[in-house]
Amino acid sequence: MDLIQGLAQYQDSSVRSSANDATDWTSYFLDPSNPLRPWAYRLLSLSNTARTYAFPLLTSITQKPDLATIALLLVIIFVSLKLLNMLVQSVMFWFRLAWKIAFWGVLAGLALWMWTRGPEGVAQDVGHWAGVWGNEYEYWREREGQARVARSWQQPVRKAQRRGGWGT
Repeated sequence: MDLIQGLAQYQDSSVRSSANDATDWTSYFLDPSNPLRPWAYRLLSLSNTARTYAFPLLTSITQKPDLATIALLLVIIFVSLKLLNMLVQSVMFWFRLAWKIAFWGVLAGLALWMWTRGPEGVAQDVGHWAGVWGNEYEYWREREGQARVARSWQQPVRKAQRRGGWGT
């Protein structure tokens, strides 16, 4: 039980420390016959380069909490703008998809209408609906003229009512 809790001293040679494990893995990856050797060297080189740039930056940020706060704020703003951009892109995707489905659906409906009615039937239907639209247009145009006449007749009455009487 002491071994599990970390209280016992390691006497057994079968239990190795993590430092020995790291050297074993390093010797395995850096072995000249290993096919992963170029990748391991590249990874080691990149980690060394990142360490030379990142550690001074992290040190200066941790020593000055104001910079850490500003950096955290900038990271939060950047992430929130990225999330907002993802949201906008997804909404635009669905809007474009709905628009394309509607467009191609109308086009397919028109093609089906042409297929079932034929060119003469389509011309007949269009003529009928143009007549219906023309009749409705004339009806509402006449109603609008009547409304203008009624409004022009009511204007002198309203002006007289505002003055306080009919003839004063």
